[in-house]
Amino acid sequence: MISKRYFLIVALMLSLFLPLFACEMEFRISGPAMTDMRILPGSTIALEKGSSYSLQVIFSEDHRNCKIPPEDTLFMLDKQKWRVDKAEQGVVLQSAIVWKTTTKTTNETTLTFVASQEGQRVLNICRICPKGGYDEDIIFSVS
Repeated sequence: MISKRYFLIVALMLSLFLPLFACEMEFRISGPAMTDMRILPGSTIALEKGSSYSLQVIFSEDHRNCKIPPEDTLFMLDKQKWRVDKAEQGVVLQSAIVWKTTTKTTNETTLTFVASQEGQRVLNICRICPKGGYDEDIIFSVS
């Protein structure tokens, strides 16, 4: 009897807590020596200087009624907005970020870029939202 009551309390607590997680993102990178490799936030990815890459971003809304459009997702490279053809950023975005809706709660974009300068660059992906949002980094190490 106690285990059944305990299970119901835990299930109720989880059902109240889970909606707080507003966004989930999945990242996959393709380029020389890597094909559709999944990237975990916080990880360091080795890139070859002068090579082109594609970063697929899959954004899923956990709470299913997000008022913040995917276009409001911020991509910051070394604390500056990642902009198209900005060579001084060292990892050069090749085209504008365009989101595609794939399901009611899933959106995708593919960012193409060139690793043009050696060094380490931090890509911060951020969604500002009262329901929790999203804020994670991917580190590019260009050599």
